[in-house]
Amino acid sequence: MQLEDEIVVLGEASTGRAAIEWIRETSVDVVLMDVHMPDKDGIGATTEILKIRPEAKVLMLTVVDKQVTLLRALLAGAKGYLVYGQFTPEGLIEAIHTVASGGTMITPPIAPALLDHIRTSVTSVHDIAELENMEPLTPREEEILDLIALGKGNRDIAITLNIEEKTVKNHINNIYSKLQIKSRYEAISYMFRRPI
Repeated sequence: MQLEDEIVVLGEASTGRAAIEWIRETSVDVVLMDVHMPDKDGIGATTEILKIRPEAKVLMLTVVDKQVTLLRALLAGAKGYLVYGQFTPEGLIEAIHTVASGGTMITPPIAPALLDHIRTSVTSVHDIAELENMEPLTPREEEILDLIALGKGNRDIAITLNIEEKTVKNHINNIYSKLQIKSRYEAISYMFRRPI
């Protein structure tokens, strides 16, 4: 099945264990995974899948909007977390492209809970000291970082700032380079560790 020109569905599995076995035989860029699956939940399956294919990007699709489940999924290695009913088909396609290119996508209503967790859990003086020597972000990069923290995807950021999506991607690459990070999750974490 083909969703659009650049996205092709290679297969599917109805249980967590079946997904793990399927991935042994198939090389994929992105795995769409449900949290609730028979015989092995999606978070456990994600951990196993990434041991087999560490280059794969896992995007969780779920009805569960609890902060603890989101955090468990991210710690298992998921690059995205979307809650059914809170994204459009176009949003799903954007999320697939985002995680495939190394980014992270989180359903906006869950993002504040994640920020609260980071704000209360990242308190290391050592972590903050590491940031003091980093190259400062430009005002535009700061704007984009704020929008990432709100759970906005590249397309939404482009619309909000009235700039091209390609320009947004360039700014995000600059942000990642300056902060020495690789994902949206790490970018959000930076916001609450940076010196004031």
